[in-house]
Amino acid sequence: MADWIYDLDFTILYPGVVALSIGAAGLGAWLGHQSQRRGSKQEDLGMLAGSTLGLLALLLAFSFSLALSRYDARRSMVLQEANAIGSAANFALMLPEPSRRPVLDMLRDYTDVRAGLGRPYDLSKLDRDVARSVDLQARLWQIAVTLTADAPQSLPIYRFVGSLNEMNNIHESRLSALRFRIPGEVMVLLLGVAMIAMALTGYHSGVRGARRPVATMLMAMTVGIVMTLVADLDRPARGFIKVPVQPLIDVAQGMSH
Repeated sequence: MADWIYDLDFTILYPGVVALSIGAAGLGAWLGHQSQRRGSKQEDLGMLAGSTLGLLALLLAFSFSLALSRYDARRSMVLQEANAIGSAANFALMLPEPSRRPVLDMLRDYTDVRAGLGRPYDLSKLDRDVARSVDLQARLWQIAVTLTADAPQSLPIYRFVGSLNEMNNIHESRLSALRFRIPGEVMVLLLGVAMIAMALTGYHSGVRGARRPVATMLMAMTVGIVMTLVADLDRPARGFIKVPVQPLIDVAQGMSH
């Protein structure tokens, strides 16, 4: 329900997080100043603010680690898919004519589709790419079934069928990795904890009569950068950090020669 946070442009998300952090710190400082004027005692406030900041750091560390691991998994799947398609193309060279050329043409089209899977980001384009991938897989399987029926003992055909099966399995794995990400509720929770931590920090400074606008600004910018980076790592087809598809492009170029 909270996945809308991934749909925000980073020119909005980052300034928004920074502005909210500074606003929370400013509100906390004002409340702390008012509390100081009334003579209220806040003996344990520093420990509370420090504990909240520690919790924020822990949540950010876990979220960043999870997003980075998912990014590495997506990048690894691209390489695995490129290797699987390359193997299928190599085994296709050993297929009997007249099946060899149509299979290579379909594998080349399949590689082009997979290299542009969901790029640029558009849910309708992603659906079209998936439909095109499935259609090409079905046509390749039809040829493989025909070849197997004609020559059931052929080792090249047997290996070609195995490479097609691996290619299809990676298709599902890569598609799942593209569609699933850190729940938006987790990002909203991070934002809420960040606001509370900044507010308590500002409140503590206000109670002590200290003014630290530069430190507050730097901390707000740091929190904004880390949260934006976590969100960017989990948006593989958009943003500043995209999963590279160069291995698939190399395979497509290799089949063109």
